Amino acid sequence: MCLSHFDGQWAAMDNRCPHQNGPLGEGSIEKGVDGKCWIRCPWHGWDFDPLTGAPPGGHEDTGQTLYPVDIRDGEIFVGLEPEPQRERTITDVMAETMVNWSVKRVFGMVGHSNLGLSEAIRHRTVDGDLSYVGVRHEGAAAFAASAYGKLTNKPAACLTIAGPGATNLMTGMWDAKVDRAPVLALTGQVQTQVFGPGAFQDIDLKSAFDAVSKFSQPVLSTSKHAELMSLVCKTALVERDVAHLIFPDDVQTEPSDEDASQPEGRTGGSVVVPSGEDIAAATKLISEAERPIIVIGHGAVEARDAIVNFAEQLGAPVLTTFKGKGLISDSHPNAAGVLGRSGTPIASWFMNEADLIIALGASFSNHTGIERSKKII
Repeated sequence: MCLSHFDGQWAAMDNRCPHQNGPLGEGSIEKGVDGKCWIRCPWHGWDFDPLTGAPPGGHEDTGQTLYPVDIRDGEIFVGLEPEPQRERTITDVMAETMVNWSVKRVFGMVGHSNLGLSEAIRHRTVDGDLSYVGVRHEGAAAFAASAYGKLTNKPAACLTIAGPGATNLMTGMWDAKVDRAPVLALTGQVQTQVFGPGAFQDIDLKSAFDAVSKFSQPVLSTSKHAELMSLVCKTALVERDVAHLIFPDDVQTEPSDEDASQPEGRTGGSVVVPSGEDIAAATKLISEAERPIIVIGHGAVEARDAIVNFAEQLGAPVLTTFKGKGLISDSHPNAAGVLGRSGTPIASWFMNEADLIIALGASFSNHTGIERSKKII
C-alpha cells in the first residue's frame, strides 16, 4: 500500500509500480517540468498523481488502483475488498505432505524467491501443524536443523531464497551429513524462464548441493509434487542424510488439486537385532573379562539409561566419544570422560588397561581412536 498526503488530502493506492513492481511508497513527491507534483517511483522515475494515481497524460491502463480512505478521530482507515479464498497451490501440497511425514520445525529466512513456499508453510503454521523459526542468517538455519536432527532423529527443514541464501547452508549441511542427521533443505530459485541467461541470483543449485545431499531435485510444474516431497522426507529419515528440493519462484504459486502424500507403507522397520550366536559370544567375552570398559557414542543416545544401568551392574568405566559427551553425567561414579584427541588422559588410561571394549553407538572414527588390538564387542 502506498499512502500519500498532498494538498491536505490523503490517498491510498497500489504500492507496486506497473513498470517493474517498484515500491511506490518508498518514492517521493516531486515537482515535474509541467509544474505539477507527482509521486515518483524510486526505481525508474515513473510518475503518478498523488491523489488519483493517474500517470502523466492520463493513461488509465498504466495508472494505479485507488482504495477508499476514511479519516476517523485522527486515524486513517483504508477500505479493501474481502480477501478472496486462497487457491490451493503446488507448495500447499508439498507442505501438507511434509506435515504428514511428521516434520514439525522449519528454520529459515523469507525473501523474494521463496514467497509462495513461505506462504504455504505459514498456513500450516497458523493451523498448528508446523513451527516456524526465523533466523538472521541461513547458516544458523542449517545448524539448527542439523542439531534438531541429531537430538530427535527426525528431520527439520531449513528454508532459504535463491543464490547466496541457498549456498549459505553449506557448512551446516556438511555438519548434518558427516554426523548422519536427517535434514530437509528447501531452497528458492529464480523463475524457470530466466534459468541460464544470468538472472539475478541464478546459480546451478542442483550441482551446488550434489556433494552434500543424498537427494537433490528441482520442483517443476509437471513434477509429481507429493511424491517428490515424500521421497525427500523418506531419504532424510532412512538414509539419515540431507535431502534437497529447489523451488523456482513461478512454480511455487501454481494451482494444484493434487492430494498430499502419506508415509504409511513407504518405510520398513529400522530396528536391527543381533543373532543369538552373537549374543552368546558377547556374553562369554564379558563373563571372562576382568577389566571391561564401555565406550558409547552418539548412536547410543536412546539407550543411554540402559547402558548406564548395565555399567553399574558390571562395575565398568563408561567412556564417551567426542560426539557422545554428556550421555553419562561427569558426576556419575562410572563416568571416565571423553576418549580420543579431544578427550581426557584418564579415558585413554582406562582403554589401555582394559582387556575388553564394549563399544555401543560409536563409529570408530580416527578422532576417537579406539584401540583395535583389544577384544571388542
